[in-house]
Amino acid sequence: MSRFTRRMSSAIVTLTLTAAALVVSPPLVHGFAEDICYTEDGAPPHNCAPLPTECPLNDPNGPICGVEAFARYGFTLRRPLGGRSLVHSDSTYIIARTVGFSERDAYWIAAYDEATDLGTFAPRDINGRLVPDADALTTKDISGLVRTHFATGGFLFHFLPTVRTPSDPLPNGLRPDIGDPQHEVMLTHLRRWAMAGPGSDVPLCTGGFTNPSTEGDYATGATCYGGPQPVQINGTYSVETPVAIPFTNDTGEQVISDTVRSSQFDSWIGSDSWNARTGIYIHALGDRISHHVCTDAGTVTPPSPESQDFRIDLNVPTCDQGPHAVRHEYETGVDFAGLAPEDRTTEAALSMVYDELVAFARERGTLDPRATTPATKNALLTDGLLPALEIREPVERLTAVTVVGCRSGVPAFPGNPVCPA
Repeated sequence: MSRFTRRMSSAIVTLTLTAAALVVSPPLVHGFAEDICYTEDGAPPHNCAPLPTECPLNDPNGPICGVEAFARYGFTLRRPLGGRSLVHSDSTYIIARTVGFSERDAYWIAAYDEATDLGTFAPRDINGRLVPDADALTTKDISGLVRTHFATGGFLFHFLPTVRTPSDPLPNGLRPDIGDPQHEVMLTHLRRWAMAGPGSDVPLCTGGFTNPSTEGDYATGATCYGGPQPVQINGTYSVETPVAIPFTNDTGEQVISDTVRSSQFDSWIGSDSWNARTGIYIHALGDRISHHVCTDAGTVTPPSPESQDFRIDLNVPTCDQGPHAVRHEYETGVDFAGLAPEDRTTEAALSMVYDELVAFARERGTLDPRATTPATKNALLTDGLLPALEIREPVERLTAVTVVGCRSGVPAFPGNPVCPA
C-alpha cells in the first residue's frame, strides 16, 4: 500500500470516527476563525491553523487536509489564552474608524464583533498579556450568541441559511441581499435591529424569526414568532454527511447571557449598546459570507399546516467539518488570487463590511464623506488590508494590518505596537 493510500485511508477512518463522536459533542464552529493565537509562556503569537504547504488552494474537499485542519482548530482554539481574528477585530476597527466612527466607537464595534465568537473580549498585547486598562476595554458577556451555543440559538448568528423553496435559485452568499427579508431572514432581521439603535422596540428574536410582517416575511414583524406560545426551531448541522448534529430551540426573545434576554440588551450593555448592536450585526454579516458555501445550500422551512415548527437543514456536504475547516485556513495567510471564486471570502466580506459601516455611520451622523469614494475604499482594502492579511507569518501579518491603519491615520488597536510618530 502506498504512503498516499495509507494517509487517505487513515483520513477517511478519522473523519468517520470523529463524526460519530461529535454527534454527542458539538464541533467547533467558526466564521473567520481566530488566526492569531496567543502563547502561554509570553512568547509571540502563533498561527492558529495555517494552511499546510502541501494542501492546495483549489481543493477544500481533500480528506487528508480536512482532517488535519479540523484537528488543528480543535487543539489550538482550546488553548488557555485563545486568540483573535484579524478580520473580525483589527480590520473592523480600522474600517470603522476610516468611515467616520470615533476611535472609541470603532473599538467597541470591533470588540463586540469579536465577542460574538468568544462571549467576551478583552484586548491583549502581542505577547498575549492583557493590556494595562483591560478592565475598561472588556465587553459585557454576550455568551448567548456564541458560535457553539446551540441551545441558546447562538449558532444561528454564525450560520445563516435562507428561506427558499426547491424551485428558488441558490442565493449568492458572497454578496448576500441585505434588502431581502423574504429569504435572508436572520441577516435582515439583525440588520434592522442593529440599525434601529438603543431604545427601539424592534425585537431581536431567536433565529431571526418574527411573526409575519405586513409583507409576509418572517424577519421584520413587530414581535417574535409565537409570542407567548413559541414554536420549536428544529435543525441539523453536518459533521460528515450524512452524520449530523440535531439541535432544537424555541422561538422568542434571543438569549444574550444567562437570564438576560434581548429586550434587556441596552440596559445590560450600557452606553455602548449601539456599538455592540453594530458589531454583532457586522460579525453575522461576515459569517454569512464566510460560511456561504454551506449556508447557500442549506434551507429554512417556515411553519405550515402540516408542521408547526421552523426547520433548518444544514446537513449538506458543503457543511462537512473537513471542508469547513480548510476554508477557514483560506481566509488569512494565503494568496487570495489563487483561490476559487467561491472561496475568496475575505475579499468579499471586507468589501461588504466597509459598505455597511458606511451605511451605519451615515445613520448615526458620523460619516466621513471621503469614505464614500472608491479611491478611499480601494486604498484601505485592495491596497492595504487584503495584502496584509495574505502574509503567512502571524506577527508580520498583525504588524502589517496595524500599519495599514496607521497610514490611514487610525491609531493602533489596543495592545498592538503603536503607530510610529
